[in-house]
Amino acid sequence: MYLKEKPKFLPQLLSAIGVSFGATLVTGWVSFTSVAIPKMIKETTLNQTKVNEDDPMEMDLHTGSWIASLFSIGNIFGCLIGGFLNQKLGAKKIFLCLAPFAALSWAMVALSHHIWVIFLSRIISGVFFGIFQANGKVYNAEIAHPDFRGSLGAIIGNMASLGSVYMYLTGYLVHSWRSVAWLQLLPVCIFGLSVCFIPDSPYWLVERGRVDDARQSLIMLRGSRYDVETELVEIVNKKKRKEALGKSTLQTLCSRTFILPFLRIGTLIILTQWTGISVLGSYMVTIFIEADSSIDPTLAPILVCTVQQMFSLLATFILRVSPRKPLFLFCATGIAISQAGLGTYFYLMRLPGGEKGYGLVPVLCVVLVYSFRSVGCMAVIQLLVAESFPTEIRSYASGICGVFSSINNFGSTKLFPHFVDSFGFYGTFWMYSCVMCTEVIYGALSIPENKGESLVKTEDKMINDEKDNEDSMDYKETEKNLLGQLSGL
Repeated sequence: MYLKEKPKFLPQLLSAIGVSFGATLVTGWVSFTSVAIPKMIKETTLNQTKVNEDDPMEMDLHTGSWIASLFSIGNIFGCLIGGFLNQKLGAKKIFLCLAPFAALSWAMVALSHHIWVIFLSRIISGVFFGIFQANGKVYNAEIAHPDFRGSLGAIIGNMASLGSVYMYLTGYLVHSWRSVAWLQLLPVCIFGLSVCFIPDSPYWLVERGRVDDARQSLIMLRGSRYDVETELVEIVNKKKRKEALGKSTLQTLCSRTFILPFLRIGTLIILTQWTGISVLGSYMVTIFIEADSSIDPTLAPILVCTVQQMFSLLATFILRVSPRKPLFLFCATGIAISQAGLGTYFYLMRLPGGEKGYGLVPVLCVVLVYSFRSVGCMAVIQLLVAESFPTEIRSYASGICGVFSSINNFGSTKLFPHFVDSFGFYGTFWMYSCVMCTEVIYGALSIPENKGESLVKTEDKMINDEKDNEDSMDYKETEKNLLGQLSGL
C-alpha cells in the first residue's frame, strides 16, 4: 500500500548529474581548440627557425579550423549509430562503454607529434559525442517526473558549463597544450564512475518488455513510498497502442509521427548552428586576442564560463516555473542583440581610436551570449528534442537531429576564418545576429508549450494526432484493467 507522497527529487537529480558528467567531456572537446590553437600557433612561431623532425606540426588559423570542425564530422557518425545502440544496449551500458574510449582520445592528443593524429582523435571524440548526444538528454527526460523534467533537463547545460570552466582554467594555468589534454582525464574518470550507479530508463525497459524492471527503476527514482503504478501504466499502455498500429521503426521514422516534430525542432537546430554560438566556443581566445580585450585573452574565457555556470544553475530553477516558449524568445533575442553588439565593437575598432576605453565590451557581449544560451535558448531546444518523439524512436530522432546539427556546426566552424577574411569580424557577427533574429521569428511560430506534461502527452500534442487522442479514449477501460494487472504483479 503506497502513501500519497510526492516523488523524491534527489534520486532523479543524482542520476541526471551522473549522466550529465558526459557533457563536461563534450565541452572539454569543444573548448580545447580555443585553448590549444593559440598555444600551437605560438609554438609554431617560436620554432620557425628550427627543423624538428620529431615534432613537425605547423599551425595557423586555417589548419586550426580543421581541428575544430572535424569534431563535427565524427559527431555525424556518432549520432547515426547512437539510436541503434540505445535500442540494443540501453543508455547506461552505452555510457559505461564510452568512458575508456574518451580517455583514449585525449591520450592520442597528448602524445601526438603529427597533425593527422590530432585530426583522427577529433573525429573519434566526435563519434563519442554523437552517441552521447543521441542518448544523454533523452535519458534525463525519461527518468524525470513531469514536475521535475524542466529542472533535470537543464542539468546537462550546468555540467557543460562546468566542463568549459575546467578546460579554460587548465588552459590558463598550464603552459603546454599537451598537459591540458592529459588533465582532461579527470572528468573522464568521474563520468565513468558516476554512471555505474544510475538505473536503466523505465521507458527503455518497457520497450524491451521488462515491466517488472521498469517498476523497480521508477521506485528507485521516485522513492519507495510513491505510487509509481499510474505512471507505469501510462508508459505500458502507450506501448500497447503503438504495437496495435504495427509500425516498424523505419515506418515510424518515415511517418508524420517523426516528420512533423522534426520540421519544427530540426529547423531551430539548424538555424542555431549559424548564430555563432559554437564558433565562440571554438575560437574564443582568438576572438578576444583580435578584439584587443582589456582582460587577458586567456583569462577572459574563464570569466565568461564562470558567469555561464551561474546562469546554468539559475536555469535549473527558472525552467521549473517558467513557460518555455516566452523564455526561449526572450533569450534568443538577447543573443541576437549581443552578437550585433560584438559586431559593432569590431566595426568601431576600424575607426581611429574607436576601440580605446571599450576593451570590456567584447567580454560583456560574449558573457551575455553564453548566459542567454544557458538560461533559455539551448536548454529549451534540448528539452524539445527529448520530449517530442515517441519512445521507440526517441534516441534515433535525437541522433538524426544531432546529425543535422553536426553538419551545420562543421560548416559554421570551418567557414569562420573564411567569413572573417571576406566580411571582417564585424560583418561576421552582424550576420550571426541576423540569423538569430530569423530564429526568433520561427520559434514564435513553431514552439509548443510542454511544461508539466508527461512524455506520453507531449508526443501526442507535438504531432497534433487527433486520431491518436480519440483512440486513447477507447483505451481508458484497457488502461484500468492494465493498472489492476500491474498492481497484482
